[in-house]
Amino acid sequence: MKTLAAVSGVLLLILPLSVASDQPEQWQPALDLRYRFEHVDDEGFARNANASTLRVRAGIISPEWSGFSIAGTVHANRRVGPKRFNSTANSRVQYPVVADPDDEGVSEAWVRYRAGEAFQLVAGRQRIVEDNQRFIGNVGFRQLEQTFDAVTLGWRPDDALQVDLRWLDKAHRVFGRSNPNPLLAKANLNAWTATVGYSADSHNLAVYGHRLIFKDRPASHRNIGFRATGSLPGDRGLAYRVELAQQQGLRELSDESSQGYLHLRIQQRLDQWHWFLAHERLGGDGSYAFQTPLATLHAHNGWTDRFLTTPAAGLVDWHAGAGTRFGEWTGLVKLHHFSTDRGSNRLGNEYGLMLARPLPAGLSFEAKAAWFEARGSAPDVGKLWLTLSGSWQ
Repeated sequence: MKTLAAVSGVLLLILPLSVASDQPEQWQPALDLRYRFEHVDDEGFARNANASTLRVRAGIISPEWSGFSIAGTVHANRRVGPKRFNSTANSRVQYPVVADPDDEGVSEAWVRYRAGEAFQLVAGRQRIVEDNQRFIGNVGFRQLEQTFDAVTLGWRPDDALQVDLRWLDKAHRVFGRSNPNPLLAKANLNAWTATVGYSADSHNLAVYGHRLIFKDRPASHRNIGFRATGSLPGDRGLAYRVELAQQQGLRELSDESSQGYLHLRIQQRLDQWHWFLAHERLGGDGSYAFQTPLATLHAHNGWTDRFLTTPAAGLVDWHAGAGTRFGEWTGLVKLHHFSTDRGSNRLGNEYGLMLARPLPAGLSFEAKAAWFEARGSAPDVGKLWLTLSGSWQ
């Protein structure tokens, strides 16, 4: 708690100096606070988990000097209340996992060079969010954030074409830098990614490649993919997503067969309502399955996080959702149906509900719940989250 208080105090002192202005020649501080209560009822454990945690994140970005700027972000997360959960770092293995361990450190520390709107180069520890975070993301739902020691280059010569190149040296994971398991604390990488995107009218096309070498675990692979997103003809607010990718193991996994990825999605946004229907398939042959170890996985195959690692027989996820706005409140209902790619064996269904609303003074509240109803011998799991957030910049 001393770390939280110290970081918060420093930012609260300097924030009023420039937060009222968005002029680029001024320093731009930011402060983010988030309290969360998470409850986990997992039939595989005799005890339920109850985790109460408070995170503070404080950062600042410099003005630009001849195109150069610097930035840094520090964070601290602390348990508030009893240790009735397994944080992955507190040895409380009699409880289900809530992966929000006590931790403090540097989330970001980078140098950036920009030449107008067309060229940008960033070197150092940084947040990387690629498209919908299916392959690379910051895992923003957890209290700690995944960031990367990396060099990233972006080139946008016009409104239609964009090219992004990245070299990743380390992934600092959401389990905390002081986690007793070094494989949870960070991933040592020699990874290259490239994306070339083209926009025409209301459609966006992209081809991408990832060569992800893990130096510290048997997870090296490459992905080659294509995606198309955009609006369907007419004035009904319909949109689509089509994505295909192929994954091949590298180095220690080079003998494994290649596996495919497919994502099909249609959605519609109306005045007060929106809905979507999607199909996602991660191929598997019973020995090796399509994996995305650097993704923001909570955003994809269910909020209960039953499939953070794709089963060896692969995963097929049919899911649908509908959301609405009523007054200051926003609501969302989601349904998932899971089965294996190989054999089409049913794995279970998940039902999710989320309610959120803004509050005065930069605060917001969110309540979210999900229930996974398993098929076969897997346990049923229910989770509840109550979150109060504040962001000022």
